[in-house]
Amino acid sequence: MRAGIMPWLGCGLLLAPLAAMAGEMTRHVPPATVGCTQPGALHRVAGLSSTVVPEHMLAQLHCRRVDGTGNWQMLGHHGDAVLLRRLPVRKGEGALYFPAAVPQPVPGWGSSRPSGLLRLVMAAIGAMMLWPLVRYGWRSARRRQAWRVCRRLVARHADALRIRRRQLVQQNSYGVERTTRWRREQAEFIRTIVQPALRKARLQWAWPIIADRVQARIEHVASQKLSGEAGQAGSGYAPDMDPIAYERYCAGRLRACGWDAQATPPGGDQGADVIATRGGIRLVVQCKLYRNAVGNEAVQQVSAARMHYHADIAAVVSNADYTNPARQLARSNNVFLLHHDELPAFATRLTRKKA
Repeated sequence: MRAGIMPWLGCGLLLAPLAAMAGEMTRHVPPATVGCTQPGALHRVAGLSSTVVPEHMLAQLHCRRVDGTGNWQMLGHHGDAVLLRRLPVRKGEGALYFPAAVPQPVPGWGSSRPSGLLRLVMAAIGAMMLWPLVRYGWRSARRRQAWRVCRRLVARHADALRIRRRQLVQQNSYGVERTTRWRREQAEFIRTIVQPALRKARLQWAWPIIADRVQARIEHVASQKLSGEAGQAGSGYAPDMDPIAYERYCAGRLRACGWDAQATPPGGDQGADVIATRGGIRLVVQCKLYRNAVGNEAVQQVSAARMHYHADIAAVVSNADYTNPARQLARSNNVFLLHHDELPAFATRLTRKKA
């Protein structure tokens, strides 16, 4: 049984006995009905309640007529008579016996309006039982909204996450992936992108509930291929390939994008491993197949190569990440730092910018 149904079930289980009890314990007595303080007196006036009975006779039998106002509470049974007490209790007015067939049960919930106190009790119990259901439904809807916010953010940054995973997840000498740096990158993405968006939407309370699901989504998306990667010359990469093969691999990716790209001969390349041209643009590339982050030296080499070859654009391409000093030096020298999977999109941007 679903959790959301339980409050309704509990409400029904409590209100049904309450309504039944109200119907069983409360009676309505028609006007002019004769009631007596002793059950035996009823037999003496039996059949006379619909005719005019002298009041002095009723007084002698300790009986009286009722005016039909109010409800009567059931106190007990005595043979074919029932003992009732008027509600609310009036001063000096005691309980009376009536023929069992005369008083009628007061309809409970659903058929006519119950008494004011009963309505108040029922409303209070209904509110108490309904509140958990309303709260559960509201929080469930907000959790789904928080999940949609996170899912959209992961989709928006999908390619960046895929690049970062490929840069940061490296294999050790035994072929086991080292994921520590990638885990830190995930935490940074959550801290700077996901959680601020949840706070803006006032959904930050839902994060502990959906955290595992979002992290699994990030890992799933980051492990997929880049947008438009299928069919491109990217299947020849292997982490254990030699540096010369890696240079040729990068040149092949540029050629697949329509560039005239050639790997330079080993030795004496003046810092350029690949030289590519298209539409009057000359690009020099320094290729680094590393296990660890690429440092300043690669930036310095490709900066010198740009001057030597009179190139327009300089870039370092690697399978790994870059150190913070390398990033700072690249910014000041207008050098692009790329992962090799970013080459197709980078080459396309250059072409469009020239056009």
